Amino acid sequence: MTAFVLATALATSPAVWSADAASWWRNLSWFEGQWAGQERGLAGEGQGRRCYGPILDNRFLFMRAESQLRPQVRSSEREHHAQWQIFSRDHDDQRILLRRFGSGGQVVTFVLDTEASRSDRFVFDSAAFDQAPQTAQGRLTLFVGRDNSFRERLELGANADALEQVMEGRWRRIDASTEGCAPAALDF
Repeated sequence: MTAFVLATALATSPAVWSADAASWWRNLSWFEGQWAGQERGLAGEGQGRRCYGPILDNRFLFMRAESQLRPQVRSSEREHHAQWQIFSRDHDDQRILLRRFGSGGQVVTFVLDTEASRSDRFVFDSAAFDQAPQTAQGRLTLFVGRDNSFRERLELGANADALEQVMEGRWRRIDASTEGCAPAALDF
């Protein structure tokens, strides 16, 4: 009976993950595909779509997202937010990096915290902000669900002790295809 329970748990979990950088990198492939979801945060509430796919000979994982936020008291028009994320593996330091580019000009570099991460969540701590004070800190956590879903939480603060949640998203996989996920190729 115990072997059956263990086999069932392993079959329904996103992956069996270990702490080495190569394993963490392989496990990011779980996110590949097309996603639809809801977001809520300081900028408002809305819906979005995103796509994760490998690029540049599978050396990077690329994410493209677009969200439409409902009109708020401060603005009677819908807000459009676009974002790119590029996951990479730093072979020298054995780290997983995430660079996040926002349509408002924000660029943040995160590093996977392997001590805080486990099979059901990836925890990325900020390493650098392009447009924030040097003491600014952030944390991006991706909570993996068992039913082709994940939850995303972004926390920001003036320092590591002042982190506050500023955004939460709930995403459901709508297609495993990665077609259209990569930036468009140049025609020669």
